[in-house]
Amino acid sequence: MEFKKIGAIALSAAMGITALTGCGSEAGTAANTTNTANTTNNTDTTQPAATETQDVTLKIWVPEEEVDITDQMVKNFDEAHAEFNITYEIAVVGIDEAPQALETDADTAADIFYTPSGGVGDLVGKGLLLPITKDIDQLKADLPESAINAVTVDGLTYAVPFSPNTFFMYYNKDLFTEEEVKSLDVMMAKDLGDGMWNFSTQLTNSWYAEMFFLGNGCTLFGADGQNAADCSFNDANGFAAGEYMIDLAANSKYLEDADGVGGSAFKEGKLGAVTSGAWSAPEFREALGDKVGAVALPTANIGGKDVQLSNFVDFKTITVKSNTQYPLAAQQLAVYMASSESCLTRYEKQGDVPVLLSLAESDAVKADFVASALGSQAAFATNQPSIPQMGDYWDPMKALGVGIYNKEVTRDNLQSQLDALVDSITSETF
Repeated sequence: MEFKKIGAIALSAAMGITALTGCGSEAGTAANTTNTANTTNNTDTTQPAATETQDVTLKIWVPEEEVDITDQMVKNFDEAHAEFNITYEIAVVGIDEAPQALETDADTAADIFYTPSGGVGDLVGKGLLLPITKDIDQLKADLPESAINAVTVDGLTYAVPFSPNTFFMYYNKDLFTEEEVKSLDVMMAKDLGDGMWNFSTQLTNSWYAEMFFLGNGCTLFGADGQNAADCSFNDANGFAAGEYMIDLAANSKYLEDADGVGGSAFKEGKLGAVTSGAWSAPEFREALGDKVGAVALPTANIGGKDVQLSNFVDFKTITVKSNTQYPLAAQQLAVYMASSESCLTRYEKQGDVPVLLSLAESDAVKADFVASALGSQAAFATNQPSIPQMGDYWDPMKALGVGIYNKEVTRDNLQSQLDALVDSITSETF
């Protein structure tokens, strides 16, 4: 998921991660590590007495672009929490890679890490996340209900949302008009000249490919995303969506955005439009200046009717592993990393649109055309299911997209491939 884009450096396993930054309060020296055996266990959330200072070591995993921001956040946290004497180990692990690394080895995994809200239910079901109870209530009052629901399992909050996450469409104003970008078919029909591409997305990425199916009325895990045995991607609407993808992949004006080639072509002025999220705004603005525009995804003529493409929307969140040795400090820091101050810094530094209502409804954010595009697409988007079965969606859907792009999936075998897709997604129940 574009959660697959924002993790700039993916390390293969949790136990192999090297700390990039060691920072914290001035007293947080290496000597603190000798005290870890005598600190709180993962069920002790008692606040230390005011006269006591608890030695703490916290490992934090963040995407590459978050390293400098995180360094400042922990310094700010230290200034406000004299009750902790914290040594920090900050390492680069993408938001999409962290959950798998946690599952590989929870003991060596970070205490605090980023994860998409769509994977929270799966991690909770596996007993890998600690409920966030300390300091969260004051933040909940500033969160939309959709964000709270996305991280709540059986009445407990297991992650702290900080930004809505979905993709929309950037376009070059010199190549397309505001009217033309409303329809993908109109865009694809336009002649932009030799050496140019009209549109780029990621058919081979299961966080992008669903937009054709959801846009054409298919459902994943039922209308409410809660029925693990229900997926309609292989019905007539799903077949039409697959046909559209096959035609798009075969069009010489289409560029698959594999390994960032779509974004690169867009920045070079050789591509009319590309799907991406708010994280791409700084580099696109730097490359194209006033030429870059951002809008919701276009309509597409699928199965003979124009439909609004609909993608997943979820939230970027901060989580705490269930077996952390320092649950109190870890919870409080996780909440602070999603606070108004921290979210405003992310927005200013890297374009992450804040989910907090007090910031999202501010004049500055409302005036941002990227934030506006994200909000417009979110209105068309489908809430990403958070049930554990969602973990069975990603690989089969990716395989279908890869097969379509490589011309291994054709109209002749499309139905059988869709049937296999649905069987893979729904075959295991929890």
